[in-house]
Amino acid sequence: MSVETNKEMVKSTWQAFVRGDLKSAFANMSDEVSWLIPGNLKNLSGLRKGKTAILEFARNAAKIFPNGLQTQINRVYGDGDTVIMELTNRGKLANGKDYENEYCFVFEIESGKIRRVREYVDTQKANELMS
Repeated sequence: MSVETNKEMVKSTWQAFVRGDLKSAFANMSDEVSWLIPGNLKNLSGLRKGKTAILEFARNAAKIFPNGLQTQINRVYGDGDTVIMELTNRGKLANGKDYENEYCFVFEIESGKIRRVREYVDTQKANELMS
């Protein structure tokens, strides 16, 4: 796949994931997909392997953001089979606080599917807002 095709696939996959359309999002992910969130975010940080583990992660996130998230994609970069996406997520937390945080995602693509996701976010800010 071309870099531009990879970038468009990652953007559409992310948009489907955020709106809760996991069927469309998972269609673009390898069965062996892994998703890493470094840090110490309760019920969110850690390494998840496979679609079942990512589904559990999505369910945990839905409890934290009961009304979902609004995503603003700021930049998308691509090089070969790697796509980097910078974005801002906003939403209302279950505790009633407003949430806004900057993210950087690194997506690695194998055989036309997303194989690895690494998510970088200000976990200190997230923890402060979630507590």
